[in-house]
Amino acid sequence: MSANTLTKFSLVHLAVTAAIAACMLVTPVNASDDHAHELEHQHQAERHDEHNHDKHEDDHGHDQHEDEHGHKDEHGHDEHGHDEHEEGKVHISPEQMQRSGIATQIAQAGDIKQTVTVYGRTVLPEAASSQIKARFAGLITQMKVNVGDRVKAGQVIAEVESNSSLKRYSIKAPISGMVVERNANAGEMANDNVLLSIIDDTRLWAEYQIFPAQMRSVALGQQLLVTGTQQQADSKLEYLLSAPQGQLYQLARAPLDNTNGQWPLGSLVSGYVTLSKQAVGLMIDNLALQEMEGQQVVFVRTAEGFEKRVVELGLRDSQMTEVLSGLSAGEEYAVQKSFLLKADLEKSSAGHVH
Repeated sequence: MSANTLTKFSLVHLAVTAAIAACMLVTPVNASDDHAHELEHQHQAERHDEHNHDKHEDDHGHDQHEDEHGHKDEHGHDEHGHDEHEEGKVHISPEQMQRSGIATQIAQAGDIKQTVTVYGRTVLPEAASSQIKARFAGLITQMKVNVGDRVKAGQVIAEVESNSSLKRYSIKAPISGMVVERNANAGEMANDNVLLSIIDDTRLWAEYQIFPAQMRSVALGQQLLVTGTQQQADSKLEYLLSAPQGQLYQLARAPLDNTNGQWPLGSLVSGYVTLSKQAVGLMIDNLALQEMEGQQVVFVRTAEGFEKRVVELGLRDSQMTEVLSGLSAGEEYAVQKSFLLKADLEKSSAGHVH
């Protein structure tokens, strides 16, 4: 083979070799691009699935969060099964009201009174006590009553055998009332000693001290409200008496009906003596008023319990307050223990803040 032929052969061989190499280099590049597109598509699909999965977890986690924090379920109940409080409303049954001591009144017209306040205590009328002795000296044969017993006027309470006649005679209660002292027993001698003491505490006096600055305002016949620890009663001043020697005040007395025994003898009392009155179209008891968020509110009775009502107030005295708006005549409102309704509503509101 000639040198020219070899040279041509070598050049052809190199060209073929270069072409093959070029093909080998180009083909992987194209394959790599297709594979890259495929990977990118797969990655986008995975991201889409991952997003849906995360959303599902979020939804599930949110439900779980609601359950853990006592949020309502699909039936509108919390984790304890109680209905949600409607805004400003307290659901309470009549039985729960009774157990809690919540009492109500009816809103109506009345008088706002200008008063002067006096202080004193309950005392026993002079004719309402009796110390019992034997009429004739002798041997006590029977004592029929004990301390704390209630007796009626004319009831036999003891028997004595007279020393002079040796005859038995009965001792009868001179007044109705309670036995508060017993100083003798059967078998003992009755002479001039007090055997029993009886008091009639069904009617008392509310006795007040009237000081010089009040004397011009206080007069016989004036109406007043007598108040104790947990009770009150309307009365009027029936007596104005001179104070004990050397004292600068007067004593004013107002009668108290104590048939039910609600006024302990000797207990401290206040008195609100009425000086003047002003009629108003609507008023409520001061015990009904509660303050919430800087507003005066009352709790009005509903079929389900009570609802909070903001009220605008007018004149006020020691017991009642005029209502200008927010309440209507005839509506029933909570008085005693109304603060329990306020506390329940505030607790409910705090429980819904996250």
